[in-house]
Amino acid sequence: MFSVPAVSFNAINVFIFCKIGVTDSITVCFLHLAVCDFCTMVFLSIGNFFKLLFSLNVPGSKDLSLYTFATATTYGLFLDVASATTTYIALQRGLCVAWPFLTRHAFTRNKSLIVLMAITVILLGSGMPRSVTFRFIRIPDPTNNSSQIVVVHFLDIYNNFDSLYLIFVKIIMGFGQYIIMSVCAVAIFIGMRSSMRLKSNSSSFRLNAIDDRSNQESPKRTEKADNAVKFREVKLTEKDSTDVKTETKSEKEKKAPKKEILVIKQALTVVLLQVLCTTPGIIVFIYSMFETRFKLGTEFHNLFYVVYGAVDLCYAVNAFANFFIYLNYNTRFRQCLKSVFHYGECLAPTPNLPVSTDSTPTLPTSTPTLASLNLYTINLKKLNPY
Repeated sequence: MFSVPAVSFNAINVFIFCKIGVTDSITVCFLHLAVCDFCTMVFLSIGNFFKLLFSLNVPGSKDLSLYTFATATTYGLFLDVASATTTYIALQRGLCVAWPFLTRHAFTRNKSLIVLMAITVILLGSGMPRSVTFRFIRIPDPTNNSSQIVVVHFLDIYNNFDSLYLIFVKIIMGFGQYIIMSVCAVAIFIGMRSSMRLKSNSSSFRLNAIDDRSNQESPKRTEKADNAVKFREVKLTEKDSTDVKTETKSEKEKKAPKKEILVIKQALTVVLLQVLCTTPGIIVFIYSMFETRFKLGTEFHNLFYVVYGAVDLCYAVNAFANFFIYLNYNTRFRQCLKSVFHYGECLAPTPNLPVSTDSTPTLPTSTPTLASLNLYTINLKKLNPY
């Protein structure tokens, strides 16, 4: 149900992140995660479409249910890559929150790109031999001698690659990723709370210091101070309406922590959602390891379909909800999405230009004012009194 909308939303995610540009490490990670989720949901949607045609008894759909096996293997490969990418995001943000000064140069854009490409190659390479060690062959249909059906024929080396895939990817890496994501999510949450508490304490301390300083000052001002205040007021009133308001360095420094908090919240939400949606799959996988009858073609055949259908639904919800996480926490993502739908193109980030304090448009400097024209007329009369 969620796989088809998840394809659409992840296609939008990929498009928007490409428009924003891979300018930093976290954007590279989210772009890679969006590509993996898109590929995962495409193959899941194709498999669900085959199952739907088979359940509706569409003519010629008898063999389509077997082709879901081929789409499921590819779907599993990209699902592993997406989970590993989320683990890297959790590890990156967790280390940056725990040791910001030691890891600020460790996770650059180029380094993250190399790590993500290595993760993709390793996981796809470890699962590819297992995915190509079976063939589809046609045999006579036992229920109808005049037709044939398609069955899966596994090669002799399939079991070896299948065991290697299960041990390396599903057990070692799978449980390792789950533990890393859980621990890093807790570390990010604790670090974010500590940072916000420290910020609020420093703000209250600054306000108390200002109040103490103002209380210690004498309520009576000297004549020199009054003259200085009057002089400053006169200077402020004499300013022209064309004066502009520029963003000071202190204002930029105030915005930087807010942006970092939003990035941390965004990464934390993505990781927590991944942990929440991965937990049912981990539980089902552990159960299938100890219950040999929990597989296709056994007495638990129908239960297998129902349970793994629910697990696939959890993965689809995860890929579906990431779009709304980016929309809520990522300001650049939200602005670029609005600009695409309103103007047909994504507006690039503009520098902080000065903004006029006057609501009325001002004349350019080359346009003569009334005072300058009067002065010019007076000068002409002096030159030619007649």
